[in-house]
Amino acid sequence: MLYSTLLSFAALAGFTVASSGGGMQIVVKNQCDYDLTVSKLTNKESTGTSDKVSQGSSKTYDLPENWQGRFFGRNGCSGNDCKVAGGDSPASLAEFTFRGAGGNDFYDLSFVDGFNLPIEIVPINGKGGASGSDKYNCGKPSCPTVPSCPDDMKLTSNGKFVGCQSACSKYGTDEYCCTGSHNTPDKCSPNSYSKAVKDDCPSAYSYAYDDSTSTYSCVAEGYNVVFCP
Repeated sequence: MLYSTLLSFAALAGFTVASSGGGMQIVVKNQCDYDLTVSKLTNKESTGTSDKVSQGSSKTYDLPENWQGRFFGRNGCSGNDCKVAGGDSPASLAEFTFRGAGGNDFYDLSFVDGFNLPIEIVPINGKGGASGSDKYNCGKPSCPTVPSCPDDMKLTSNGKFVGCQSACSKYGTDEYCCTGSHNTPDKCSPNSYSKAVKDDCPSAYSYAYDDSTSTYSCVAEGYNVVFCP
């Protein structure tokens, strides 16, 4: 399962994405003490594109002003394993919908399908926003340390931690995945696993309907996506 939190939020709120001839920038900064493979995945595409971003360096991505998608990073991946993120390949996601309702950008950190790295989003010359709350208008969602991960959800490679599954990707039930009879906000509530993630990273999406405490809005020139902030 790969849950697009921003697309769900936009659909529920009736958002439409405005088209424009302008452009936006995402600046990915690797502040980890190791090199990363950073991937960009545009919504509705099955696989993304990947670039090496060495420790202490950054890479700038020029994107259309109406772009929707996510960025994520991995340490030690190769080939197609770098280009997808989901239940079997969990990664900390930075998700964006540029120039949505009212010309605002909407963005979030999503751990709905699991996580692997500390991550932060910082607007570049941002102003305004649509939420009515200073915290979420041009705010900086951040998770400077990864949440604790139950042993049975840890994924390892050569004995090294590479990611933590979510309850949905691990168990696949309607209750944990907000599907089937639990596919509406009033019928899908936080569970013990998502609450533990939320306690450690209050500004990140922890389950599918975690919109009210996890969606940020702004009008910015672009955004920094910082790994290991």
